[in-house]
Amino acid sequence: MSTSPAPEGEDPAHLLDRTNLAAYLSARKQLAAENSQLGLPTRPVLPGVLRTDETVSKAMELLSSLRVQAAPLVAMHADNQHYDAQAFISCGDLVLGFLERVNSSATATRDARRNVLDRMAALTAVGQAYSKTKLVDIRSRWDGTGVWSTATEDMSLADALRRCMHIGEEHRNEPGSPMLRQCPHRFAVIDASGMVVDIVAQSDIAMYLRRNADLLDQTVMNATLQSMNLGSQGSRRVVSVNASTPTVDCFYEMERANVQAVAIIDENTDALIGNLSETDIMTLKSDAYGALALPVGEYLLHAHGITNPKIPDIVNRTLYNPDSTVFSAALANEGSRLVVTCEPGATIAEVLDAMHVKAVHRVWVVDDAGRPVGVVALSDILAAIAVKKPAGVRGTSEGTMGKSTMHVAIPTPTSQSSA
Repeated sequence: MSTSPAPEGEDPAHLLDRTNLAAYLSARKQLAAENSQLGLPTRPVLPGVLRTDETVSKAMELLSSLRVQAAPLVAMHADNQHYDAQAFISCGDLVLGFLERVNSSATATRDARRNVLDRMAALTAVGQAYSKTKLVDIRSRWDGTGVWSTATEDMSLADALRRCMHIGEEHRNEPGSPMLRQCPHRFAVIDASGMVVDIVAQSDIAMYLRRNADLLDQTVMNATLQSMNLGSQGSRRVVSVNASTPTVDCFYEMERANVQAVAIIDENTDALIGNLSETDIMTLKSDAYGALALPVGEYLLHAHGITNPKIPDIVNRTLYNPDSTVFSAALANEGSRLVVTCEPGATIAEVLDAMHVKAVHRVWVVDDAGRPVGVVALSDILAAIAVKKPAGVRGTSEGTMGKSTMHVAIPTPTSQSSA
């Protein structure tokens, strides 16, 4: 059932507290079935899992085909039907595993002064061997992927956010903190036999709030990033690289800085022209790792299927600088197709809308000259608006559901677990 908005609007944390996980998942699966019949893109009804005896190549194929960033890694029992869940394996894990093998290779040195063709050959050789590596030998990285967080269907979404994603009251006043990047980005929902029946990610919870925005306190949804202290890195600089930087070195920079994406900037103006994230490695086939020796500007054009890049006409004033490299100019010409930006005055609602429309997990904050000054991730928004206030929560009565995120009726929750 659904309720009318409270006169003054409801605190987002309260909506999550009265949303039963089982009801939410039921509605989500119903939408998936409807969209499938209509031929619309949708998530799989059952989550894909990866076995420890499968290879890196298989993992990249699965994650790419499902368009997800991680999947449960399981050790199968002898009956080949039941399993023990180990952890999530993510794009970030696969990036880290490759870089570790490059480091241990005698030929694939990180010396950027090497001939690019030699470096491509060395990276190709490492990649071919890496693709055959068993997943049991891939190490989890720092971002909480290795935390096997599980939920039961009697939980509320607020319970899950706090107990499974580890985003709690201690984070409410520190959005943007590097500690948030170490929180689990997703959790598994398991049944009585220990089988994974669903997965919920940070993006699912954030989009649930977006869908129910008309029920929420509009002073929260219309608050600007600046007023919420979001998108301001403070003393921490935005991690950025020039468009001419070899792609593999950009991934090294991500690992060094403990981030999942780097801003790609024009060499002459420092304007933001692109975004490289861990998921961009998913496009590689087992014999194509040599492409990581290419300048990141060129790599992104290939990764996004831009086969005939156009160089903007200087007369049209779309080129940032006449001295920009050809790949910087080509990336700049693609504009919002490859990178999502906003200004510090953007509202929470506007940022969530941008994340939904572009299917991204972060939005770069830029100044008047288009230079990146900050970044807002899903975890930042959840920490800022979806965590319970210490006292005094406005909202409607307990035991009812807000409007469905999926345009279908959600039953009244029958039980909720305690904190």
